[in-house]
Amino acid sequence: MLLLRRTLVSAFAAVHLLVAAPAQPQAPAIPLSWTDWADLALLSPVVIRATVNRVDRLSKKEAPDVPPGDVRVLVRADLAAALKSPGVLPAEAAWRWQGPADAKGRVPFGKKADVLLFAAPLSGGADPSVQPLALSGAAGQQPWSAEGEAVVRDVLRQALKPGAAGLMVTGLRDAFHAEGEIAGTSESQFFLRTEGGAPLTLVVTRAPGVPAQVRVATGELVDRAQPVQPRTLLWRGLACGMPARLPAAFSGSAALAADWALAQRAIGACGRTLP
Repeated sequence: MLLLRRTLVSAFAAVHLLVAAPAQPQAPAIPLSWTDWADLALLSPVVIRATVNRVDRLSKKEAPDVPPGDVRVLVRADLAAALKSPGVLPAEAAWRWQGPADAKGRVPFGKKADVLLFAAPLSGGADPSVQPLALSGAAGQQPWSAEGEAVVRDVLRQALKPGAAGLMVTGLRDAFHAEGEIAGTSESQFFLRTEGGAPLTLVVTRAPGVPAQVRVATGELVDRAQPVQPRTLLWRGLACGMPARLPAAFSGSAALAADWALAQRAIGACGRTLP
């Protein structure tokens, strides 16, 4: 038993050497939104599915800063699938987890638990057959589900497509509104700033007797604007990045303000629940 414990602790040498800050507590397991899954998948260098083969709870002497009601453990798991990784991973992974204990004061998961892990690789592990990892924030370890894995795989596939990076909206660069020649027709165009600097134009058109249309152009040609599809990285960039209200520089136009509000309703809420 002592030998097994020393082996596990040695796999975490990099964690204790390279992470000077206290362990970040993990949030209780709650259903994640599509946006939450996408955030975790995109921000984490390593995304794996794994089966826990050992959970070693640290004592008060080993982890004196753990608050009451929490537990800190060293977890070791067999790699089942690597969904995202900067390189080839060994057959096992190890990481440090801290979070609320269950009603009986025990670790809320155990051996044979299937997990989806969002993390960053650490160097310096004593055992080359075990990859030490640092979890990506408070939701870095999630119970595995077929639905969750499917969402993550789809997000990662989208991220590989040309033009998929840097779509998060950071502000509004310019906007204009024009009335059409036919009474009741109009068009508003909103030129958005994005993280990657790529052009992104939101187009709202109105015509009598038909619902208003909200489309987006991802290039210089506004004529190629298309409806926004949900559960896409483009949708995420708009829903999570657009300012809640039209910036003051453009709020003097009632027509622009109305079309901006219409566009936000059509795109929908971001749905992000993680900090």
